Amino acid sequence: MFDIRKVEERIKYTFKNNGLLKKALTHRSSVRDKTQSNERLEFLGDAVLELVVTEFLINNYKTIDEGKLSKIRAASVNTKALASIAKKLELFNYIIVGKSERKEGIVYNESILEDTFEAIVGAIYLDGGLEKAKRFIEYYLADTIKTIVEKGIIFDYKTYLQELTQRVFGGLPVYEIIKEEGQEHNKTFYCDVYINDIKYGFGIGKSKKEAEKKAAKEAVEKLENGSV
Repeated sequence: MFDIRKVEERIKYTFKNNGLLKKALTHRSSVRDKTQSNERLEFLGDAVLELVVTEFLINNYKTIDEGKLSKIRAASVNTKALASIAKKLELFNYIIVGKSERKEGIVYNESILEDTFEAIVGAIYLDGGLEKAKRFIEYYLADTIKTIVEKGIIFDYKTYLQELTQRVFGGLPVYEIIKEEGQEHNKTFYCDVYINDIKYGFGIGKSKKEAEKKAAKEAVEKLENGSV
């Protein structure tokens, strides 16, 4: 049986409408009608998160320019960051999924955890309004943002480029390793990154991942500078 009080204790928010929380935790695999899943709440929560985090950054980091704030925001609300919070809240214990999906362990999937956290944000927004949602988001994300800003965590250009291209172009970047050279234990990789079949970046690295990151960095810089 779904224990609403345990979830409310975990997230430190009490719902007036318990049905909203249950819906926020309902994965589409557990319902025939997808409108009864958490997908619409996730969509709403994603927008509320972006608004609240943007306002938080503007109010608390007044000396940082907009370009860097955009990168900080992307790093603060990406899949890894939100899934990490969801794991700390142990949301995997409460996500409602189909029987076979639970056996497969999809409740531990970072993307599922991210979606669930966003859906909870959307549910809180509908239940208590923007101020309650803002309080919830800032409580769980303030430390993440502070760490990213003050400890100089390396920015994840691949994640940022993916989010940027989805928002601007409605698609994903495509990476292509165009050349490998050197001995097996000391190879150098050359990578191009394309968006809608147009080359936006090039990178060289001692691993495929490093080359892809450098290509993503160049693509982000070109997109932000409007040089493509």
